Amino acid sequence: MAKRANRARMGFLVFIFSVMLLWGGEQEADANRLNEDFFLRCGKDLASVVSSPAHWQKRDALTVAALSGTTFLCFALDADIRREVLAKRTPDVEEGASFFSSFGDGGFLLGGLAALYLTGEMGKKDSLRRTSLLCLESLVTTTIFIWGAKFVLGRSRPSTGESSSTFRPFSFASGRTSFPSGHAASAFAVATAIAEETKAVPVDILAYSLASLVGVARIVQDKHWTSDVLVGSALGYFIARKICRLNRDKEETRARFSLHLSPGYKSLVVSYHF
Repeated sequence: MAKRANRARMGFLVFIFSVMLLWGGEQEADANRLNEDFFLRCGKDLASVVSSPAHWQKRDALTVAALSGTTFLCFALDADIRREVLAKRTPDVEEGASFFSSFGDGGFLLGGLAALYLTGEMGKKDSLRRTSLLCLESLVTTTIFIWGAKFVLGRSRPSTGESSSTFRPFSFASGRTSFPSGHAASAFAVATAIAEETKAVPVDILAYSLASLVGVARIVQDKHWTSDVLVGSALGYFIARKICRLNRDKEETRARFSLHLSPGYKSLVVSYHF
């Protein structure tokens, strides 16, 4: 147990420091903060995410159709995949799954985001604060959707011994919250927010690799069916991408006003970015 805890802590440090490499020593303006404006923004963004299906275009509909088809295929194969995974599971594989699963734990992720935010606060790096807040908003919004779906559907976890087609709606019992996978959704929400904010390909690869391993780990641990992980990962990805792009649009379309004073003239400059 202690060995696992040490590995988890080591992984935590690797994750945080790898993300921090992204910004180096750049100093930026003071902007993004965990304050009232942030929470107001979260509320507006949540409403935009909820209403987004009404604005889907043909490409979005095709994406949903492809994801739905893949989900139904996984649903049909869930029991077979579980049997294969359990048959090949070893103590070392279980230990590895336990380690990687921690990267999708809500408490673990919140601790990492707090460390990232405080680093930005102490180092006066607005890019670090911005990324941590976008990750936090993506994580919280995704969690709301995930737990809503869990409650409404009530799918039985594979570890209960019930079939993959057993659903007991409107239940928060731990054995009835299999679909979708919260760990996979959380991991992909944070990974996507990081990837949307950074231009560093190695960091993107690390973030998505860890998120993918979280999903695999949950299947190996017999906590979720494969279709649970697929849908959870997709929700985390698309919700985080929507939130990041909403905030990017706000930054790009923000009107800027500045008053220039000098002994010879006064001027008011207004700029609007498209």
